[in-house]
Amino acid sequence: MSRFFGRAAHTAFVVPDLQAAVQRLLISGMGPAFMLRRLLSMGRYRGERHDMITNVAFINAGNAQYEILEQVDDAPSIYREFLQRTPQGGLHHVAYYSSDFKADIERAKRAGLELRIVQEFLTPDGSTFEIYMEPVNVADPVLIQFMYPGPTEDLFAKMDAISAHWDGTEPMRNLFDLLPPEIQLPVAPE
Repeated sequence: MSRFFGRAAHTAFVVPDLQAAVQRLLISGMGPAFMLRRLLSMGRYRGERHDMITNVAFINAGNAQYEILEQVDDAPSIYREFLQRTPQGGLHHVAYYSSDFKADIERAKRAGLELRIVQEFLTPDGSTFEIYMEPVNVADPVLIQFMYPGPTEDLFAKMDAISAHWDGTEPMRNLFDLLPPEIQLPVAPE
């Protein structure tokens, strides 16, 4: 994928138990974990509108950033589909920045990688801000995520800087505390 899209923003794992996965990484010395609990995401899965609730953690190991995702509701999604194939969880996607999703998909196709959009995430006004794609004709693919550059780049840079100087204290942190005002993430009630 890197030969098509350059340096990855992060690598993501979908798991059935976020808390257990995060603890496993923290014990290994990675961290801290930046948590988003009960994140409500508006989206389309395989062309149909389905919103979902997830718990998310970002954890750094050196220059590598990992995202760990756990869906906490039963909405149809690319995460549910993955856990049906791989119940123990595992590597789900690699994320890249793209300022023009359509052009980058077309460029990959010309280079021999045909992609199909399988999940879109939407803003409150209904526009797409993030997509997941699977390579066509691959039985158990690692997905590719495109995100628009912008405020999330600064957020990821903040997490990188904090992680680079982490002394082991406060291993679990609330990522909502780092969000800039222009990033408003909805939370689902308990």
